[in-house]
Amino acid sequence: MNIDSPDGVRSPSSADPKHPKKLICTSLATSKPLPLPLPPTDKPLPPAAATPETSAANIQATQEEAAAVAAAATASASALRTETSTPTSATEQDLVAHAARAHQFVSNPPLTVSQLHPTNPLHQFHSWFRDPRLLPASAPETCTLATASLPSGRVSARVVYLKELDERGWTVYSNWGSREGKGRDVFGETAGEDDGPRPIPEPGAGAGAVDEDLQGEFGGGNRWAALTFLWSGLERQVRIEGLVEPLSREESELYWRTRERGSQIGAWASWQSKVLWRAEPEMLLERRRKSLDPTLHQVPRNVEERDIDDGRAVLEERVREVERRFEGIKEIPLPPFWGGVRLVPESVEFWQGRKSRLHDRFRYVKVGEEMGAIRWRIERLSP
Repeated sequence: MNIDSPDGVRSPSSADPKHPKKLICTSLATSKPLPLPLPPTDKPLPPAAATPETSAANIQATQEEAAAVAAAATASASALRTETSTPTSATEQDLVAHAARAHQFVSNPPLTVSQLHPTNPLHQFHSWFRDPRLLPASAPETCTLATASLPSGRVSARVVYLKELDERGWTVYSNWGSREGKGRDVFGETAGEDDGPRPIPEPGAGAGAVDEDLQGEFGGGNRWAALTFLWSGLERQVRIEGLVEPLSREESELYWRTRERGSQIGAWASWQSKVLWRAEPEMLLERRRKSLDPTLHQVPRNVEERDIDDGRAVLEERVREVERRFEGIKEIPLPPFWGGVRLVPESVEFWQGRKSRLHDRFRYVKVGEEMGAIRWRIERLSP
């Protein structure tokens, strides 16, 4: 084990920067990590304690045996590297020779255009979401929300929960006051504010000054976002792209009242995505708990057990402050920086896995309005 590395695993050498060691491989049929040998130690073995049974010859033999094991481990790890795109190791050749070991989408029926709602992707989503094969225990409301900041275009994503679906779009609730996360991406940055979370803009507060003008920006924010649902048991995905609009405070309060008190306290206490603590690698090496051996990492048995100071105490002190602030108050008010946003779709894709990766993909694309109703074109996409 390399004690100069924070996790005890030797980094790729400068002579081989493009082929780092593979630590986990889940591509085989077992879908389990392949057992890889630990890297050889960079230091000689410590001398054995002097006893009548341990002679100099025994110590030398032990060290020679350890050196042989280390050499074999190095050779095995090197075999898992690929010098070119041509498979060279036994593992990679096995993968190519047994391509069928990769997951095949064969357990569910195809998706045909006759199964799709002819005019409305939200109704089609509702139909899929109510599929009895989607068990509540699988949390089918789980989805990934992706946003991008301007002007860099840097994309970030996080897992959220769908809470509402109406005729306008998909609604999620969260903390949007962050200057480091999705709040900054969507609503932009505002100069001259303090370090606290900033409030969610009211509907109609964009550059267009009207709620219907979804293209309007909030202080340079990017209102384009995407939601993705994955229901692996049904081999289905739903991909939604559109524009974000904030809910009114009254709408957000309706959901806020359903949250347990502890979650309400936590929402007030957390300035989401604000850095609470930081440490450079050198500091972590000095303060690393117990051992550098990556096989000896231990999870505390007591949830209250503490390791080194890592900023958690700062968050918990803020929670205590909020608890004191609202002590004796039956209904905790909705924070101005917390609430719901609705993703109003511009396109919605329904994806059904099929054999040989020839998946069925149908996309609804918004093409305009007619007599107050949105018109959608349906397209089949190549897999």
